[in-house]
Amino acid sequence: MERVLRLKHVIATIALFAGFAAAALGIGFGADVSDGVHVGLLALGVPKIAKSEFCQLCLRAREPATNYAPVDHAMGGPKRIILMRHADKTDDSEDEDLSDAGEARAQRLATYIPETFGKPDIIIATAHSKHSNRPKETVQPLADALGLKIQHDFENKEFADLVDEIFNDPDYKNKTIVICWHHGNLPAMAALLGVPAGSYPDPWPADAYNIILDLQYDPFSGSPPKVTQVTEPF
Repeated sequence: MERVLRLKHVIATIALFAGFAAAALGIGFGADVSDGVHVGLLALGVPKIAKSEFCQLCLRAREPATNYAPVDHAMGGPKRIILMRHADKTDDSEDEDLSDAGEARAQRLATYIPETFGKPDIIIATAHSKHSNRPKETVQPLADALGLKIQHDFENKEFADLVDEIFNDPDYKNKTIVICWHHGNLPAMAALLGVPAGSYPDPWPADAYNIILDLQYDPFSGSPPKVTQVTEPF
């Protein structure tokens, strides 16, 4: 019996570290990358750390923003980019939607953004995943109020492809763009957008839903943006 218990402990430990390794290396599987962590912890007798307490979108290792160089845009690009995190979420990481507080914030942003930064031409949100639709839900009231369609074609991990498109597609030139994303990749995205280090939180605080980066560009040159960090007054 003791030998069997030792064997179970070894298997559980392997499952635990395999789960952490998959998350750290960004390895994708058909099941959630947190499954190994969850199963291993439960098997090791840690029942209070349930699967629902893991932030599925925060498990992947994040490269420091300093690892990213600004995307070249010698021919110019957007006039203004409003870079922000989605609104408040619930305590259940399996809940893909905004909390009541998040829904209230989204409603207030529908008037706050155009009144503070001007009417956006384009609204972009992270693509819907099985873990979250919060970015799109955050800007949906804004899009409805302005009669705009939300672009949500890029997944959370494809932020670099989005930035490349923004600076190379003429449809974005001289436009004001709102980008609503998940907080883990916001520092790297800011670096790709040419925001100087020290002008944005790195890492982005996990409990902060009210920070907006206002990036104002010369749309006809490749100069870096003028950056203002704004705190929503609600």
